[in-house]
Parts: sequence; C-alpha cells; structure tokens
Amino acid sequence: MVTENASGQEKLVSIICRTVGRPVLTHTLESVLSQTYPHIELILVNAANSDLSIFKTLIESLNTVMVCLERPLGRSEAANAGLEASTGDYLMFLDDDDWIDTDHITTLVNYLNNHSDSKAAYSSVQKTDAEGKDIPYVFESDYDPITLMRDNYIPIHAMVFARSLVEKGCRFDEAFNIYEDWDFWLQLSRDTNFHHIDKISAYYRQGGDSDTEPGDHSHRYSAINKLGKARAAIFEKWKPLWTGEDINQLIGELDQSASINDLAGQLSTTNNRLEEEYKKSGKLTGQLSTTNNRLEEEYKKSGKLNDILELNQQKLEISRKKIQKKDSELAASRAELDTLIHTKETMEKDLTLRIMQLKDQSEHLTLHITQLVQAQNLILNSLSWKVTSPLRLLRSLFTPSKQSSEEITEPPGNDTTPEEFDETEPPGEILVGKFGAPANGSTGTKAEYDTRAKADLKQFFASDQTLKFPTLDHPALTVVLVFYNQAQLSLLCLRSLLEFADVSFRLIIVDNNSSDETPKLLEHIENAHIIRNQENFGFVRAVNQAAEQVKTEYLLLLNNDAVIEEATLSTAINTLKSDSSIGAVGAKIKLLDGSLQEAGSIIWNDGACLGYGRGQDPMQPEFMFQRDVDYCSGAFLLFRCDEFHKLGAFDEAFAPAYYEESDFCIRLQKRGKRIIYNPRVNITHYEFASSGGMEGASKLQLKHQQILCDKHPEYLSNKLANDGTNSITARINNKHPNILVIDDCVPHPSLGSGYPRSAHILNSLCELNLNVSFYPLQFPVDDWGAVYSTLDSTIEVLLDRGRAGLIPLLEKRKNFYQYIMVSRLHNMEIFNNIVDQDPALLEGSKVFYDAEAIFAPRDIMKMELLGQAITEDEKQKLIAKELDQARNAEKIISVSKMEADLYKHASYTNTVVLGHALQAEPGNKGFDERSGVLFVGALRDEGSPNVDSLLWFVINVLPIIEQEIPDIELYVVGDCSAPSLKTIECGNVQFLGRLDSITSTYNDRRLLIAPTRFAAGIPHKVHEAASRGIPSVTTGLLAKQLGWKHGKQLLVGDGAPKFAEQCVRLYRDEKLWRRVRSAGLQSISHECSDEKFQATLRGLFSHQS
Repeated sequence: MVTENASGQEKLVSIICRTVGRPVLTHTLESVLSQTYPHIELILVNAANSDLSIFKTLIESLNTVMVCLERPLGRSEAANAGLEASTGDYLMFLDDDDWIDTDHITTLVNYLNNHSDSKAAYSSVQKTDAEGKDIPYVFESDYDPITLMRDNYIPIHAMVFARSLVEKGCRFDEAFNIYEDWDFWLQLSRDTNFHHIDKISAYYRQGGDSDTEPGDHSHRYSAINKLGKARAAIFEKWKPLWTGEDINQLIGELDQSASINDLAGQLSTTNNRLEEEYKKSGKLTGQLSTTNNRLEEEYKKSGKLNDILELNQQKLEISRKKIQKKDSELAASRAELDTLIHTKETMEKDLTLRIMQLKDQSEHLTLHITQLVQAQNLILNSLSWKVTSPLRLLRSLFTPSKQSSEEITEPPGNDTTPEEFDETEPPGEILVGKFGAPANGSTGTKAEYDTRAKADLKQFFASDQTLKFPTLDHPALTVVLVFYNQAQLSLLCLRSLLEFADVSFRLIIVDNNSSDETPKLLEHIENAHIIRNQENFGFVRAVNQAAEQVKTEYLLLLNNDAVIEEATLSTAINTLKSDSSIGAVGAKIKLLDGSLQEAGSIIWNDGACLGYGRGQDPMQPEFMFQRDVDYCSGAFLLFRCDEFHKLGAFDEAFAPAYYEESDFCIRLQKRGKRIIYNPRVNITHYEFASSGGMEGASKLQLKHQQILCDKHPEYLSNKLANDGTNSITARINNKHPNILVIDDCVPHPSLGSGYPRSAHILNSLCELNLNVSFYPLQFPVDDWGAVYSTLDSTIEVLLDRGRAGLIPLLEKRKNFYQYIMVSRLHNMEIFNNIVDQDPALLEGSKVFYDAEAIFAPRDIMKMELLGQAITEDEKQKLIAKELDQARNAEKIISVSKMEADLYKHASYTNTVVLGHALQAEPGNKGFDERSGVLFVGALRDEGSPNVDSLLWFVINVLPIIEQEIPDIELYVVGDCSAPSLKTIECGNVQFLGRLDSITSTYNDRRLLIAPTRFAAGIPHKVHEAASRGIPSVTTGLLAKQLGWKHGKQLLVGDGAPKFAEQCVRLYRDEKLWRRVRSAGLQSISHECSDEKFQATLRGLFSHQS
C-alpha cells in the first residue's frame, strides 16, 4: 500500500464519489478515467443502494472500491463511509453530478508535494447548468479563514487534502445533511491554511441534491427556513470554538454598510472637487488665451517677454497634470461603483439560477420516480419473472424472510467487499469437530423451512400429482437416496433432481421403514427403483443395500434433506471423468441460512474432522477453487461404482452412520486415488434431518472416531495436529509447495499489456506440483465466471482485497508460502515497501520478480521524443532506481535477453529469460482473401506507447497510404477508452474494442502495424500476429527488441514516409507477403515454443522434488 511517505507522483489519491445512481455519473467517472495523475483509487459509495450495472464498464476500468451498506445513507454518512474505505495519501470528494478536468489532481498534488507547509489546496470551479453548459459564475475566491466562518465558498470537489488531516479526527458531522461540507472545511482549517490555485479545473452542475441554493437569498437567514436552520446549527456548533477576536473580525467583514457610505461620501466629495477644478480650468484657459494675445503683442515690442511666456506655459502644464490626476481619480471612483453594480447584478443572476435549479431538481425527481415505476412494471410483466416464479418459491424455502412472499424487494448490492475469511478454524471436537459448528445454529430457519415444506407436501398430495423420472436404457449415473421420515424434505430433494439434473440417471430409493407420510410419497413416484425395509437399517447399511442394485458406471450418494443446483450433476461427473486418479468428488454444501456447511473437509491426526469454512460466506475466495481434500461429506459424494465394490462398500462398523465416508475416502487414497472438492458443484443441505437428535449423534461420533483411529493409524500419523491454526495448510491434501503470485488484475488475455503471458504463467504453475494463490493487487474486483474461464480452476484467486489487504494476508499466512512471485514494477515497489518495513514477512519464502518490462528506457525514449532535456547521468539514475526494485528477489524473470542484460550489467546474476509461449496457428485465408490493416493493443492510458503510436500513425502515416491505396481500412482491436482517441474521426478507421477472441480478425486482415515509438519489454502483439500468419510492419525499435531483421520476419519503417512505404509494399506484393509470413512462422516455432517456456518455468523450481 502506498503511504503518505511516498514521494511525488507515487502518492495515492483517493477520490470519494457519493452516488445515488444518476445518469450523469457516467460523465463523472469519465472525468476520473481521463486524469493524467497515475495513482488513483475510486471509492464509489452507493448511498441509495442503486443498481449501478449500467456503469459497470467504467467502474471496472478504474481502480474502484465499492462501498454499499444495507441501508440508504445520508450525505454525511456516505462521506464518512468513503473516508473509512479510502487508503490514499491525498483525498478528495467528487459527487456524481460534478466533474473535473484531466489535470485537476496533478495540479493540486504537485502544489502540495512542493509546499510541505500546506495540507490542502483547491482550484477555481466553473458553474454549469444541468446540461453541463457554462453559467457566468465562477467560484474563485482566495482563501480567507474569516470569510469561511461566514459562508462556504469552496465547492467540495475543488479541494485535495492530505490524509493526515483526517487522521487527526476530522469527519463529516452526521447531524448535518445541509452544509456538511462547510462544517468539514471548518474542521480542516483548524490544522492548515488552504491554498487557492486560480485556475478552473472543476465543474459544478446546478441541480444537485445539496439543498444549499435557496430560491430567495433571504431564506438563508430565516429562522423558519431549513437553510436558515442549517446555518444556525453550524454557528451553534462552532461559536464555542471561535475566539472573541475571530468573531470580531467576522462582524467587521459582515459590516460593509459603513464602507459603502464612506465610499459614497468620498465619491460625492471627489465629484464636487472635480466640478470646481473644471470651472477653474475653464477660467484659466480664458486667462491663458488673453495672456497669449498680450504676450504676442508684447513679444513684438520686446524679446524679453519670452521668459514670462515660458513661465506661464510651465504653469499651464502643471494645471493640465492636476486635471489629468483628478480625471484618473474620478475614473477609479466610477470603476468601484461599476464593480458594486456588477456584484448586485451577479447576485440577481445567481438567485435566478438557483430558482431554476430547484425546478430542474423537482423535474428530475419526478422523472426518476416515473422511470422506477416503469421498470417495476416491466419486471412484473416480463416472461422471465413469470417463468421463474417456482424458482423464487423454492429459494424462499432456503432463505426465509420476514417479508411477505409477495413483496418485491431489492437484493443487496453485490459490490460490497466481503468480510475476510478467518483462516484460523476452531479445533475439531465431538459433533462440532465433525461438522465444524453446532448443528442447531439455525433452529428458527429450519422450523420455518419445515413449515413451508410440509405445506408444500400437503398441496402436492392434494393435487394428486406424480413425480415421473425418465427411463433410459444406458444411464451413466445412479443416484441413491436413503429415506427415514422427513417426507416433506424428500419431496424437495426429488423435485430438485427433476428440475436440475442435466445427465441421464437411474434413481434408487431405500426407505428405512419411515413412519410418517414417506410411504404415501413413494406411491407418487414413477420410474424409480424403491427398496422398502421393514426396519431402520441406518444410512450405512441402506447405502450398501442399494449399491448391490447399481449397474451404472457412477454412483452418487445424495442426502434426502439436500437439494441440488443447476449443472451440479454434469459438473461433478465431468470432474470425475477428467482424471483417472480422481476417486471421488464432493460439493460445496450450503446450509439453509446461505452459509457454508463445508467446502471439503479436513481429518486431523486424532481422527477428529472439520468441515472447512463452516459458517462462512460460500462466495469467499478461499472456497471458490478446486482442490484435493481429505474427504467430502456423504451428503453429496460421487464415485465410480466398481471402486466402491472393490473396497467392499461402506464399512458397516460405522453403522448406522458417521465417519463412513471419512473411512471410505481414506481407503480410496490408500489405493492412490484423490478426493476432489469442486466449488461449482453445489447443494443446499438441511443437515441432521434423521440423526435422532444431537445427543445420539455426539455419542456415535465419539465411538466411530475411535474406530477410525484404530483402523488407520499410519494414515493419521501423517496428518496435522488438531489445531485451528493448521487449517490453511490442512485444507489441501497434498505436500506441494505453496506459491503466491501478485499482479495487477486477473490476467484476461483480451486486456493485452502482457496479460496473456501472465495467464499462461499462472496456468502452467498448476502443472508443476504447486498450490497456486493469485492476488490481484491493483484491480481486485472481478466476476467469478470470467475468472475461471481465464485461470485454472485449482488456482485460489484472492479477489476483493486489493492493496489494503496485502499486509494482512502476508501476516496471516506467514511461513505458508515457499514462493512469492511479483509481476510488474509498480507492484514490486509496493511489495518492497511492505517487506522493508517488516522483513519477517518473508521468512521461509523465496521471492521471484517477474519484471515483465523495464520501463526506464521507455520513459527516456519518450522524453527524448517530446524534446525534453535529460542528461546521461539522469538516464543512468532512472535505470538504476528501477533495477533496484529487484533487491529482494531470489530470481529475476525478464521477458527478453536485452532486458536481462541490463540486470547483468547492474551486477545481478540471478536473471532468467521467460518470454511468450505461442503455437503457430496460421489462418486458412490466402493473400487475396484478406484486406485491411490491423492494430492490436490496449489503448486505456493517455500518453501510453500504444495510444501515442496509433495517433501518430493515423495523423502522419495513414494519409500517405491513402494516396496509394484509397480504399484502405484500419481495424483497431483493444480497450479504446483513452480520451484522445475520440479525436479520430476517420471513416476508414474502425474501433472493434476488446475481443475475447481475435482469431477470425487475424484471418481476415492482410498485415499488422506496430508503429511504436517508445516501449519496454518485448512486443507480444508482433509475436502473436506472426503465429497467426499475419506479417507486420514495425519501427526499428520493436525489430531490435525482437531481434528480427527487416525484410525477413517483418518490414521496418522509421519516420512517416518510410513506414507508409513499407505498409504499401507489404500490402501489394504477394510474394513479399508470403516470404515474410513464412519466416515469421519459423521464428515463432523456434523462439516461442511452449516446450521452451515450460522448461524455463520448471527451472525456477528445479530443486524441488
């Protein structure tokens, strides 16, 4: 985490945005995305629990922390929630109807960084109408603490202030929902002066919800108006804190009447004096004229009179200067009067605009209500709402609510950050040890569930329906259910099978002499094999009895008090089929209240058992990845039927129940089989429906635990001690080393920017007998479906933690990771800051630094390209500073030999080159079937190499190509969110955006352009294009980084004319195109083979068995 001790532009700025989901939030988020300042986190406070899905793309494009509580928040509450969630060194507020210029944060942060005596700085703010058009009013007053006592003249988003002010206790007073920002500024002003930068870089949209703009200005001072009351409340709070001197200065500033009267008196006196001077000057002019006439006559008489004439002229000049001075004084007086008149006119306009604002706000609220009503009607009348009515009823049985089932309630926001899972589990105990927590923890939930289930059973019998299961000649699966009473729960289980079973199966039901309505329920079932026992054989014997009748390859044990979910059966079977070493597959088991029963289970060395994650949120990262476990509950356990028979079925020493599945899974493991927990296999479980009570279950568990210990002493001797602190290690049943990989975000290949290589590294690590945890440091929020479509299902992906959660994770998992791999420079800087402060966090861990790219040379190239002066000494210092980030690394992983050599020159001897892995897969279209030019790259960051190169090509190169090939088309693939790209308005330039797959695009286009003018690392885009059979035109810089030659694997053009020339050549010359294409494919096979990639990666861990 970047701290306040960071320097310069490394300091993190937290932008706290309070939103109620207004459409103008788009404009607000776009202004944040366009900031030139690089280190920003957005704290988005959903104050009204609004649906923000329409803003999803923008939110995901930013480093966003979502704050959404279970209730609506007032303005002050929302502000405080944002402060609590923020981690920045500097903070600012930006409400969802305002916006800021691209350099707003850079300007203010630069000032604060260079003036340590100031902790807060603000800009001027332009006022706009509701449409964002400028209104002739600017908030531009310089800072005056006395004026701030009288009124708030600083809009909330104008200010950037240091976290140290908040750490001194400054918070928004939740008693205020009007003028809360004024009160906050008053708090900050007690610890620092504010600095005003007289530059407009923020915009205030009238029509917000602050209620601070009255229709009548006098209302601000009315004792019965809410604004007057709010101002009085502010003064009531602050008057005990203000000194007599403060209040006297405030009164002096407010008392302007004396000044105005004095000014009017001075103006009147000046006017009178000027009139007198004008009269005197008129008389003097007449006298001068007479004197001149007389002088002319006298001059004729005597030349001596010249001296007298000259003296008179000097007197006249003096008089003229006096008149000019009086004229200036009069003009100044008139200017002051004009200023007063202008102020009055401005206040009148402001009042008019405030009236308009209130009207707009009223219209906006009315429209919003209408839209909500329309949206509700659309949902209620939609086909999907009607079709899913039975599903909602079923779900209501799992999560009963105090509300009426007919009420429509808004679900809680899914953007809230979940509480962190406590990895220190309680030690195993009787009953609690077996199942992790008391079974009667949700008695109320179970009672309501029972009541509804019984009503459903009664309705089912009244309808005289039947449950008809399919008949198939060769099903792959047999589902075994054991019934003992609880007919109402059995009905729900059977219905879930009918609704969600997505594989063919045969159903066997064993009824252990139920005494309730179970026999009647059985009469309503068709196409199931039913075994009716005359006594209660218990679960173990009943399963063995049913297994003798099973003829299918797979057998599933499913408790009758459980319900399956969509895709559960197919996912479980596909998992079992995927590897012959897998002996059994278990499910994520949820309780009726939605919490976990278990995510796989642990067996301790004393035979006690623990359901991992008991009582936790089942969507936490710790429970979302597939892993080998000691055993899985028999509530859902899938295995091969022949292996069950080979092991002699369940050991009836554990009859009637408990520990039989633990024993079975241990016996499978002794045969070399693995037990797999798959989080995408889901059931909801009532639990202990037929146990006969807690006391009986406890006694059985105690007895059967001892049987397990006596039967498997050698196996248990290799298990960990019954200690909750061992849970994090015991949750995975293998002895593989653990590795933590840290990168920006989940590396979806469509993001570009080196993420395809990152994804390949992560997935390859899973093949190296390593337990992999992945930590997305900069962008910790993602969709679980998308996560595991990119990454292997066995990788633990630690979402929703971000920079603030890294230190707690390293502390909790100290000595757990044998390896830590950090990717990218900025992440290594954060990691080094943490480790430098607490080196003990690295005990037992070896650090690998995946540099991905060295950026200092790229930055130097950019500076030189822009004509910025930089000395050789400064260049070397920049490079040395970056290379120093490898100081804690056991191994340095470079993407190219050229960058590895930079480390070697800096005396690092522990470098490894790990480039890209690609397979040559050229498209099937020939030269004539292809058309157009392709550009591939992430275009998110303003000023980045990709954005610079595309703009340079479109402005300087494309017009030259168009002269030779008028119908040329340019296709751009990648995130195109950089604001400057909006300036491209060429009809032949098509922005395709991010594509999950660009195989067809490669196959359709004739050549790739890579006009990069400054870059680091190695250009994966050129490698990938060559592997897909599309040749490239690049700059000399990229050719050098690749080690490829002009005219062989690619064409090179430096400067616009030359680059255009090479594009035209490659586009028109089929023989040249084929030759370059063939050479590129050969180089890919040699340089980017996956065998070479895997061998290099294995070499990092070669000392491990």
